Order: sequence, then C-alpha cells, then structure tokens
Amino acid sequence: MLKNKYIYLLIITVLCLGLLTNPAAAQDDSLNIAIPGRAQTLDPAYLQRVLSDWPVMNSIFNGLVKYKPGTFEVVPDLAKEWEISEDNTEITFQLKEGIEFHKGYGEFTAEDVKFSFERIIAEDANSPEAQSFINLERVEVINQYTVKLILTQPMGRLFTSTLPFNAGLIVSKKAVEEMGREKFASNPIGTGPYVFEEWDVNNNITLKRNDDYFEVGAEYGEIVFMPMSDPTSQELALQSGEIDIGQLTLDNFDQISQMEKFEAEIYPDLAIQYVAFNTSKEPLNNKKLREALRYIINPEEILIGAFAGKAERANSILLEDMTGYWQAPDFKLEDVGEDYVWNLLAEAGYPEGEGLELEYVTDANEERRLIGALIQDQLSRFNIDLNIEALEVGPKIDRWQDGSYDITYARFTNTVDPGYNFQWNLSEQLGKWNLFHWSNKEYDNLWQEAETTLDSNLRAENYKKMQQLMNDDSIGIWVTHGVKTPAWITEIEPVFSPDGVILPWLISNSEE
Repeated sequence: MLKNKYIYLLIITVLCLGLLTNPAAAQDDSLNIAIPGRAQTLDPAYLQRVLSDWPVMNSIFNGLVKYKPGTFEVVPDLAKEWEISEDNTEITFQLKEGIEFHKGYGEFTAEDVKFSFERIIAEDANSPEAQSFINLERVEVINQYTVKLILTQPMGRLFTSTLPFNAGLIVSKKAVEEMGREKFASNPIGTGPYVFEEWDVNNNITLKRNDDYFEVGAEYGEIVFMPMSDPTSQELALQSGEIDIGQLTLDNFDQISQMEKFEAEIYPDLAIQYVAFNTSKEPLNNKKLREALRYIINPEEILIGAFAGKAERANSILLEDMTGYWQAPDFKLEDVGEDYVWNLLAEAGYPEGEGLELEYVTDANEERRLIGALIQDQLSRFNIDLNIEALEVGPKIDRWQDGSYDITYARFTNTVDPGYNFQWNLSEQLGKWNLFHWSNKEYDNLWQEAETTLDSNLRAENYKKMQQLMNDDSIGIWVTHGVKTPAWITEIEPVFSPDGVILPWLISNSEE
C-alpha cells in the first residue's frame, strides 16, 4: 500500500513537471510578431492594410512568381518557367507539379490560377485589385500544369508589382467556392509555408508550420501575429517579452537598439504619407482654399513633431530613383508671406478665415493623433477650426470611402513600379481608395497609356505629367516616405524585404 502511494506521488510529480515545462517548450517553437493594427482580411484579392494584412497573407499563399528574399528581383515560385509572346500580350506559364493546398484541398493546378485572377477582374467582384490586372482579358488553361495569361495590351508592371504582390497570390478554387468569399477571408487556404490556424477574439492570428511545404520549410512551428496599433505599445511589448519582433518609435530607437538583448535596423520605406483634401464637396471643392491650405500646413513641423526629425521630406509620390520622379514645389509660407495666404482665403470666400470649420479623420493611434494636433495648430494660426476624429481602422476606411471628411492623413504602401502607386488616384477608385475624391480624365488616360507600353521613357513622361496635374489642382501635400524601424530579440535572425517588411517563414534561430 505504501509502495503504491509512492508510485502515485511520483506520477503526480512527473505530470506537474510536464505541465511546467511543456509551455516553455512550445514557446521555444513559437514566435510572436506585432502588426500595426487588426488585419482586415486574409483574402489577397481584397487586401486593405498592407502592413497588417500582407505579412500574414505572404506566409499563407504563393504566387506564380515572387520577390527573391531581401531583394525586389523577381524569381519563379509556383511557376517554374514562362514564355512571353513577341507582342507581349500572351504569357504562358509552366507550373510546378505535386504542390498541395493546405488542409486537404487538393493539388494546385492551372484551374486555380485561372480562378484566382479572373475573380479579381470579374465585373461583379468589386475587387480593389482590378486595376492591378487592368489589361488582363482572360486566363486560358492549356492543361493541368500549363496556363496562359491573355492581355488586351502589354502590361508594363505585370512582373514588377502585379504578379509578385498580393494580386498575384493563388487561392484554392475549391476552398473559395465551398466557403464563399466572406468566410474565406478569415479562413484562407493557400500553398504557403504556414497554414492558417486561428483568428481569435483578441484579433491575434495564429499560423502553424506547413510540414508538407514544397520548398525548405519554416524553422518555427508556430507564428502569432498580434495587432498593436502604434510603435509605443510594440516597444513595451518587446521589452516585456510579449512579442519577439516589433517596431520602435523614432524617439527611442537609439536607446533600445543599443540594449544587449535587442537588435534593430532602420529601413527606407517605399510608402508615401500625405495630407489629402477631399476635393468633391464643400468647402474643399474650392481650389483657392486648397491652395491656401498648402501654404498653411507645414510638413517640416510634422516631421519634427511626429517623426523626431528622422524622416525626410517627400516632394513626390515616388522615391527619387524611381521611373517618372517629379519634384513638386515646397509651398513654403515664408516664400510668399502671410498676406498672400490671407488673400487666397478671402478669394475663397473666407476673409480672415472666419467661419471655416473642417472635419479631419485620422487613425486612433498616438502618431496620427499627434499629426492631427500639429495640423490643427497650424490652421488655427489662420483662424481655421479643425475638428479631429480619431477612428479605428474599419470605421476610418468607411469614412474614407464614403468621403465624409474634409482632410485626412494617410500612408499608402507603394511598390517598385510607379503604375501601382498612381492607380489609387484614378476616377475608377472613387468610393474605394481615391482619398482625394478627385477625378481627372487626362490623368486616367496618361495612366492607361503608361500601363500598356514597355517604353520606359514614355512611362516616365506620363508619370511626370500626372504628378503635375495633381499639383496644379492642389489636391494634397506629400509629407514623407517614412522609415521602418523593426527590432527583434537577439535569439532570432529575421529576414526583411528591402523596405523592411518581415518575411516570417525565413526567421531562424540565431543560437543554432
């Protein structure tokens, strides 16, 4: 009896030790990665927030091609090779064989490619990515592992930004048809290095390693993407051990990056951050008023106050070394004097700024609130009232798309191809992502011409003209391209794209 008692105690002790050690062991094989706010969708055809949606999608799905890790060089992914016709309107892809979709949804084939791309261009799809495939007429299945993209005209950016970015990711036809679009957006099925596991009540998204991945598998068995709306909360979570990778504030970058247990890097950002005027409704449908605001709102003060002076001023939607770069004027108040601006306000019908009250919509995070407060102070110097409404992502996007605001501040992620960057200001994007609510047919035609040629000189000239049209209509103010400031614990070794976006499946353990 006594012997049985000892055996019983021994069993309990072993079980308790197991309970104590198993969570730690699981944690050793798990990574927590911060994303800047709740992901909106995991359906590549309907991406809304690049910084929150893309890292998750990019871990779940593959495209026909991809960016070579750490570069913007395009290399094969689900396709093993391709052939382009002499007139650049037919691209035939030979697909890799034997690649399986997650969760038993069968083998990836040409039918999935056809379905993935044609669902984007379908008239009733209302996909914001339709312009990414603007010249795609149809996709033709040659056989199970051969597929042909048939274009109405050549597409200059097909391989630079459409196919390697979210619009080019391949979904499971069977899964989308079985679940329906809405359910698929939160239960994605791809072929990628990680499999979707859970989207919990805290909006954490958990992925499990795909042990059947067709390339070298991920090192970590689990990744949890945790929404944290601003870098301050990410800094605290990093220091407390809640997350393994996050972003730092520019104010604290030097201090935290010098700590022994962390590493950090500053990456140039491809994005553009800007002040957008809603040109479609009173009072900012008045060009004279928009011209006045361009002199009143001072981007330099925003960069000092909200970016610790470490982000550089942008005078173009594009980076300087991109095709079609054109530098807009500075519109500095000291160059024209206050009387000039007072006269513009009077010509707009607001002498001395009296009676002018504007609605400003922004994100509910510390940085964007601060930017709003800085703009509010600048406008108050000319007796203009600015009502600031800080919103969570969903309600903010609703306001953006229905145009119920006068001014907003936005950050749009760009790609290495200018056509992608300019498409969001097209007339077709009214009610979607055209935050200026501005329509210009000449702009639309120039963009369309640039999309249908491989002549880089013609494309460059068109993009310059498009920027001049935007400038002539005073539709907003470019502020900065910004920087990314990722930081991580020293026990891991992450891999980033050239603009600082994490590639989660390539993270390795630096101690091994």
